[in-house]
Amino acid sequence: MSNKTYAAPKTISRRGVLAGSAALASAMYMPRLAAAQTEGQLQLWLPGGSDLFCTIHTGLLEGFSSDTGLGPATTVCGLGQDTEFTQALIGSITSGTPPDISMLWDSPVSLGAQGAFMPLDDMMAESSISIETWPAGLLSSCQFQGVTYGLPVTAGVYSMWYNQEMFEARGISSARDDFPKTWDEMRRMSKEFTVWEGDRLVTAGFMPNRVPETMAVWSALNGGMMFDEENLRYMIDSEQNIEMMTFFVEWMDEEYKGDFNLVDRSGNFLDGYPNPTTGMGPAFREGRQAGMQSGSWLLGDIFADPVPNFDRWNLAGNPVGPSGTNSVSGTWPNWFVIPVGSRNAQAAFEYLSYLAVQGSVEWYQQIPDVPTNSQVEAQAPQVLVDQRGQEVADDITAFLGEQAAIVTPMWNSPVQSFYTDQVARAVEKIYTKAATVTEALGEAQGASQAELERVLAG
Repeated sequence: MSNKTYAAPKTISRRGVLAGSAALASAMYMPRLAAAQTEGQLQLWLPGGSDLFCTIHTGLLEGFSSDTGLGPATTVCGLGQDTEFTQALIGSITSGTPPDISMLWDSPVSLGAQGAFMPLDDMMAESSISIETWPAGLLSSCQFQGVTYGLPVTAGVYSMWYNQEMFEARGISSARDDFPKTWDEMRRMSKEFTVWEGDRLVTAGFMPNRVPETMAVWSALNGGMMFDEENLRYMIDSEQNIEMMTFFVEWMDEEYKGDFNLVDRSGNFLDGYPNPTTGMGPAFREGRQAGMQSGSWLLGDIFADPVPNFDRWNLAGNPVGPSGTNSVSGTWPNWFVIPVGSRNAQAAFEYLSYLAVQGSVEWYQQIPDVPTNSQVEAQAPQVLVDQRGQEVADDITAFLGEQAAIVTPMWNSPVQSFYTDQVARAVEKIYTKAATVTEALGEAQGASQAELERVLAG
């Protein structure tokens, strides 16, 4: 991410994304929350999470406030995920009663560029968590035109997960260093595991990607990008991305009968989690899928119900596409911002500095979201040590640190959610043969670019 000069962010208004319905929706929360935010007492909002997640963050903030003499601090956990939480946060900012700190599960760039979040660059320059202490690809998810609007304190890091026991049963090396380095190699290996009984997929190797949030990773693996932040230009229908989706379609046609509906009726081959809609268990944990791309958050969850019916699995780097040169990784960060109007902005930043280094170590021990600041030497989470042993746990932790250092820029568009929706539609059209690769990507390109220009024009 280049540090270009950028004009001061626009004053936040109630037009567009900050308009009526968002403020109205958030008003439900204001009576019980605004009173808690007072001068000198930090207030943190979290969109949600498990009881453990909320307990961890409540304890971290309370400990910091006590140690620094700030007095009581308030953590509000569970305001609603995605749209509900964003509406509540926008409403609190526009009404002048924001929390001092907020966690986000969506990129800070969109609202930051519209003036909702405080630029952090001046405070970072004089702190121990300067820009140089963050992997550039990770920090870019918080930056727009050289201005930093948040911090990716921890992140789920994407890599390839694979079943070592399935590999070895077919005489394939299960060592990380021997994992396929290219898409062609992975596609060839995938056939070794894929078995159909009529129209039922019994076991599978790897799947062509169809997750819109990770398309930026696969694009970078093929030497492309989805969004050119420097030139404010989407690249969805670039030559590299057309090649990428053509490769995926040909793979699907050859190995998966050209029909993801058949695949989905056969089992949950999408990720490592149970499908809440169909009730199907994850094929990977059931030993029916040799490998997949997933985030590091699965490190803890994989030992929960349903417990895998095998003991040994490992992680490897993402393979490179036909036009790519280097392996890259991707993340889904846990972002933190300081909303405009925070009454304790300096103390809030000091807490983020603590959370990014010392606090993230404790966080990772209990929930394996990877610390991202380069100063952190994370110890393997205890759940991983208990289940796989210290040596394996340390190896996986070190590997994820290496992957965090090669994250490709993503989540860095002011219209990120709109773009994601457009890519999701394009992927569906492509895989269902409702449109050609060129047509579907071109349509997504045109819509995303038009929306970007509309937002930038104010």
